[in-house]
Amino acid sequence: MNKVLVFAERVLPSTQTFIPLQVGHLSRYSAVYAGLIPPPDRSYPLAEPPTLLSDKRNLPSRIRREIYRWTGVAPSFHSRLREIAPSIIHAHFSEGGPAALSLSTKLNLPLLLHLRGGAEMHTTSELRDHAFQWPFLLYRERLWKRASAFLCVSNFIRERALANGFPAEKLRVLYTGMKIDAFTPQLPVEQKDPGMVLYVGRLVPYKGCDYLLRAMQIVRRRFPAAHLVIIGDGSFRTELERLNESLDVKAVFLGEQNQKEIRSWLDRARVFCAPSLTLADGMSEAFGNVFSEAQAMGVPVVSFRHGGIPETMQDGITGLLADERDTDTLAEHLLRFLTDDGFWSNARREGMSWVRDRFLVEKQTAQLERLYDRACEQFCADRFEQDAVMDDAEL
Repeated sequence: MNKVLVFAERVLPSTQTFIPLQVGHLSRYSAVYAGLIPPPDRSYPLAEPPTLLSDKRNLPSRIRREIYRWTGVAPSFHSRLREIAPSIIHAHFSEGGPAALSLSTKLNLPLLLHLRGGAEMHTTSELRDHAFQWPFLLYRERLWKRASAFLCVSNFIRERALANGFPAEKLRVLYTGMKIDAFTPQLPVEQKDPGMVLYVGRLVPYKGCDYLLRAMQIVRRRFPAAHLVIIGDGSFRTELERLNESLDVKAVFLGEQNQKEIRSWLDRARVFCAPSLTLADGMSEAFGNVFSEAQAMGVPVVSFRHGGIPETMQDGITGLLADERDTDTLAEHLLRFLTDDGFWSNARREGMSWVRDRFLVEKQTAQLERLYDRACEQFCADRFEQDAVMDDAEL
């Protein structure tokens, strides 16, 4: 069986469940993980330890990572990866593109890069404002030539990447998909909490939880039984808790929860809401897997019309969208799902059916493996000799 080297600069934050979900459904390729450093906080529990440039989280390891992003020089790291004998590299996040390019060149392997809402979203002038993006700018054109394909998690990401110079012929939209069996309602409908609004996501500004809190203040004035449960953690949590107190919304903050607990809360919720929005620096929601997960669990969804979120639902049927930052309309949409039983029941039924037709992880991963096949078949290392940097032994 051929091996795919699954690469991310940080392997692997506990929040990036979409990567092992996909890996776990490969049938014709076996996967091995590689990266530059561990994540700064909680790691996803991989079955086998990844091959890392450095297994430390300290300052020297971060400096070593930056040196590698700029130079691609790490003979020992490359030697350990050669021993694995992969057939192809599947890298994640555009910021990891320079390192992935080095690996593709050094190991003489085809490369697929998954675009998930990073550097591909920004113009050249915007990227220049952030030093962390400079290696991407330096190696961007080589990366465009070298990669066999750029996988986009939504049409929204594809359009942004295309606008910012990525080659159209190499851009492929591939939804991650979801494990439908895991996201199947267990409770009878009558045991759902008729007033529960659920938020699941990181507590960072672009996720828009502050707008949800303000919308819930409006909702509770008209429907006092409504209450908000917030799952997630992040740098914005303290500010959100203060806002919750000042608005007297009485939201419950549960912090980060595992997938089993999240499914349990989805099973009880009446409506799901995560109103992401565009920040001044262009930060946006690439897709939003949790929206498809909620609908699979029979929970209609509400959000802002933003990023890739409209691709996760059928607006007006399985969910409702408001314009970004329109708190009043967001509140109206929540109230409709909380008070209109007929509309809610139809959205629940249609959502479960639509997600199952569109986002099966088995179907999406089979498509991914066909892209692996095509990349391996078409790959010709000689074509890129003029772009290759010197071998490690020569440096």
